[in-house]
Amino acid sequence: MSEELGRRVLDALTRSVDARALGEAVARLAPASPASPAGAAVPGDVTARAVLRKIVLSDLLDDAILGARPGEPSYPLRMFFATLGDELEGEVAFALASGINFYFRAAMDEEPKLAIALEVSRLYYRFAEERPLEPELVRALSPLLARLMSTELSQVRLESVDHAKVFDSATHERALGSDASSAKILAPKSFLCRVVANDRVRVKATVRT
Repeated sequence: MSEELGRRVLDALTRSVDARALGEAVARLAPASPASPAGAAVPGDVTARAVLRKIVLSDLLDDAILGARPGEPSYPLRMFFATLGDELEGEVAFALASGINFYFRAAMDEEPKLAIALEVSRLYYRFAEERPLEPELVRALSPLLARLMSTELSQVRLESVDHAKVFDSATHERALGSDASSAKILAPKSFLCRVVANDRVRVKATVRT
C-alpha cells in the first residue's frame, strides 16, 4: 500500500467534488438580511444546512459523540468535527472533510478503503498542525479517530502512534525532511495499520524525526 496510491485515490475524490457549489451553499449559512422576516425559511439556507450537516457527519455520528460533554470519552471527537466544520474554507480542512465523507459514505472494497483511510490520517495530522489544534486535544483525539475509522474495516485496523517518542523501524517510517540520524519522534504524520488476524504491521506509520 503506497502513499502515492492513497494520494491518487483522494485526488480523484477531490476532483469529483464541486467545490464552488459547496462553497456557495455554505456561504448561504450567513444570517438572513434585515429585510427578511425573522424566522422565515429560505430554501437556500435549508439546503446549505443539510449539506453542512453531512460534511461534518452529523447525520452519521452517534449521539454519544454529538452530545459529548467535557470530560466524557467522546468529547475530543465532538470538538474535532465542530472545528472541522468551522474551518471548511481552508484547503486542508475541505480536503479532509471530503475524504472523511467519502470514506464513511461510499461502498468499496477494503483495499481502496484502506488507501483512503491512510491518506485521511495524513490530512488529519496536517490539519492538526495548520489549525493548529491543541496538543492535548490531538493526543486524546488521535486514538479515538483511528478507532472510529477502523469500524469501516474488517481485516485490518488503524492505530495512532502519538504516544511513541522513539523511532522504531518495525512500526515507523520517516517522513520526507526527517533527520535520518535522529531517533526522536517530533510528530506523527499518519496512522499505523495492523492485520486483525495476527496483529502484524500491514502499513507502517509515517513520523517526522
